[in-house]
Amino acid sequence: MRIGIASLSHESNTFVSFTTGLSEFQILRGPEIVEHYRATFHEVGGFVAGADEYGYEIVPLFSADATPSGTVRAEAYTALVDELLDTIRAALPLDGLLLGLHGAMVAEGFPHADGETTRRVRGLVGPDFPLFVTHDYHGNVPPQLVEDASALIIYKTCPHIDQRERGLQAAELLTRVLRGGAQPIAGIAKPELVYNIAFHNTSGGPMKRVMDAAIELERQPGILAASVAAGYQYADVPWMGPSIVVVADGEPALAQREAQRLADLMWSTRADLLPRIPRAAEAVALAMTSEESPVSLFELGDNIGGGSAGDATIILEELLRQEASDWVVALYDPEAAAVCAAAGIGAEATLPVGGKVDDQHGPTLTVTGRVRALHDGRFIETERRHGGKREWDQGLTAVLATGGGLLLLDSLRTPPMSLNQLRSAGILPEQQRIFVAKGAVAPRAAYEPVSARIIEVDTAGATSISRPPRAYRRARQGLYEWSHQAR
Repeated sequence: MRIGIASLSHESNTFVSFTTGLSEFQILRGPEIVEHYRATFHEVGGFVAGADEYGYEIVPLFSADATPSGTVRAEAYTALVDELLDTIRAALPLDGLLLGLHGAMVAEGFPHADGETTRRVRGLVGPDFPLFVTHDYHGNVPPQLVEDASALIIYKTCPHIDQRERGLQAAELLTRVLRGGAQPIAGIAKPELVYNIAFHNTSGGPMKRVMDAAIELERQPGILAASVAAGYQYADVPWMGPSIVVVADGEPALAQREAQRLADLMWSTRADLLPRIPRAAEAVALAMTSEESPVSLFELGDNIGGGSAGDATIILEELLRQEASDWVVALYDPEAAAVCAAAGIGAEATLPVGGKVDDQHGPTLTVTGRVRALHDGRFIETERRHGGKREWDQGLTAVLATGGGLLLLDSLRTPPMSLNQLRSAGILPEQQRIFVAKGAVAPRAAYEPVSARIIEVDTAGATSISRPPRAYRRARQGLYEWSHQAR
């Protein structure tokens, strides 16, 4: 069996002030894909591992991904999809294709770009070709994509620590189809909810009930896969919101009935889905008076993994105002990192930091401190962490000791998925009292093991959890959180 493997992944935030171009994508071709992903916890790593597990020949085709950011420019999307299609075409005949798509890519002209990609691939390979697609749990799934894919498999964890297993699940199901052991057919249901990212943790809260039910459903006869996507509220697109996708073995009525049953279960949790989260001043005060430490403050409005700027100063300003001590804040600020590098280790420097990308993320602050460390920004993560990534690069990085804490100033927007982001620059997490992590749920995999307490903080920014319904133009109106607020 010759199985093609490919991926095209981007989480696109339509509320940020910048777009995403072709140069921001890391592109891998052919054997590079196997070499890059084999040892990772990514779903493409699962595609690769499936060759040994299920006995197929890997045909590595094309892979592209970029850090979450703004809408993908039209010319970038066209170039990426054209190369994907050309690579598939050149590799035919294939027995099947494993295709990793994010589920929340938005391109100029294509609000549901992953659906458009799937449509074009289906048009190339024909109606009966086994085309198995994986999605991030934060996907906004249009019904047409479920029709165009032979099956859709979605991550079951947030933080995302099961990506490799979902890649293996897709590979296993594909090989069952090729050997005549399964006939996948899917149903989709979309409850009329805004499933706010504040509730996306699959290890607790209302989502755990729904995900546990999906996992139990997969154990039932006739069910090949049961997936829950919480949705991605930072993409203003027609099918924004949660999705339930159930794949049954040759029984469309069963697939649709079970998808609707899980959707009804999710709907029953709607009263638990109204965020009540402290603002920055209260959260910092809580952290300072906590009897246990360290305390991690999750800055929801500047969630880099959700496409935000990474340079918000809202919590930093409160830490300085309230004279907190032993804190660590990472800021995306290549200009400030360069100033520190020019000054040198041990030098005193006064410089403006943060709030430079746009006007959504707080003011630019002027700080004075001592340059404590400089680093090239590269580090390795060997543990299971959100996103499954192993090799990281945050660019030229400086650590500035200022105002009772440490500013880590990096030159590439780097979501806080690994504590090695800090350790690589000489910051020892066990010696700190307060961490600021620019994320919502994703940083938990890294920060929960070292945190006595995690406090989510409702801040302004491109990933604000309090964005009103009037800010949306394409999304369906009347979704529960919005309609409840309207009353």
